[in-house]
Amino acid sequence: MPYTALITGANSGLGLATAQALARQNFDLIFLVRSREKGEWARQQVLQQSPQARIELFFADLTNLASLRQAAEAIHQRYDHIDRLINNAGYAPASIEYTPEGYEKSFIANHLGHFVLTFELFDLLQASGDARIINVSSAAHALGKARRFFMKNNTGLNIWTTYGDGKLANILFTQELTRRLEGQSITAYALHPGVVNSQFGQNFLGSWKVGFGLLRPFMITPEEGARTAVYLSTAALPESYNGGYFSKSRPTRILNADANAFNGQLLWKLSEQAAGIRWLS
Repeated sequence: MPYTALITGANSGLGLATAQALARQNFDLIFLVRSREKGEWARQQVLQQSPQARIELFFADLTNLASLRQAAEAIHQRYDHIDRLINNAGYAPASIEYTPEGYEKSFIANHLGHFVLTFELFDLLQASGDARIINVSSAAHALGKARRFFMKNNTGLNIWTTYGDGKLANILFTQELTRRLEGQSITAYALHPGVVNSQFGQNFLGSWKVGFGLLRPFMITPEEGARTAVYLSTAALPESYNGGYFSKSRPTRILNADANAFNGQLLWKLSEQAAGIRWLS
């Protein structure tokens, strides 16, 4: 039986390149995207290369927890297991925005939405017997600070510090999830894909947009950036890799002293409170 992989944000860039690579390796694919039009376009891009691929679309906004729960319910009606959950979607904001609850919006999309999605699909991952959770982080995690997690209406943020907070949270979520899953058949990994020439940064304004544009000739392609996620999805991995942070398909150093067990437990507690759930205590 082929593996089944769910990819968030599979409609473009890194997510689409990951989907195309996994389709070539005969994975069945679940796309969780916001837009039906963009999701269908991405599905056709994959099918052009891999006509045999099985792909289903589901729809949710990672900043809207109710929509995530509705999507998870629909996925449960169609699937009895998931083998790979690739928490790929996310963005760096062009400006600081807040959810109605007062949380910085991109932090919710980059971290809390995936935390809730993983919770909602956890029984399907358990049913796999060989499931992997792959969280796409970034070297920008070095800019993150745990003390800012879930601060409401924080006016001291800029677009890079808040992006760094979300990417640090991706690593801490991976580490704490691994600790809580010890002895189970689910493993978890975080990764830095590289600086990818995709839609990332196209929403930036002013000098940020100009500066990021100057860097584009030096960026890697989405296909190159997807290689680590594909490696973590397909390779035979040693037990020692569980909970690790990867770049270029190998373990790499975490660049932030806040990536420690205390902050992982703190993030977990705050995430449960923000989402109104209790999980793996």
